[in-house]
Amino acid sequence: MRRLVKCHFLLLTLAAIGVLASGCGGGGGGSAEGGTPGVPPAGPVTVLTWDPPSSFADNERMDPYRDIDHYEVYAREDANFTNSELPVMVIPAMTSVDATRAPSTGGVNSGRKPLSEFTLENLNPHVSKASRQYVTLKAVGVDGQKSAFMPPIAWDRM
Repeated sequence: MRRLVKCHFLLLTLAAIGVLASGCGGGGGGSAEGGTPGVPPAGPVTVLTWDPPSSFADNERMDPYRDIDHYEVYAREDANFTNSELPVMVIPAMTSVDATRAPSTGGVNSGRKPLSEFTLENLNPHVSKASRQYVTLKAVGVDGQKSAFMPPIAWDRM
């Protein structure tokens, strides 16, 4: 059975995109007073984006059209995610593309393309009313194997 992606690249990409999209300045990192290290405030981030995984843990090439089934979205009021967590939402690995507008090249396959973004406000009905949530993802392969958690992103809800 194949192992799922070296999701560290995916997860680090997600974290980097979240930080860049937030418009935060030179700050970031952990706090000496018990804060969560490595989780910068996300401020106005409203869309989480990522690159779909491209290889398994054993470095074998992955085809995101065939090998990824879905993503699990996790959210909580602190960044201490464990493998016993239940996802608050499951999102498909593929999204539909309007075939009349899709280019004939560029990775679009039969009117579908790998999903690479998620609107965080879609989590509102599934999370507590706390103003700050920490959000993370796991990729799930068609064989049911899950990647590791991505580094959590701080999401400050408006």
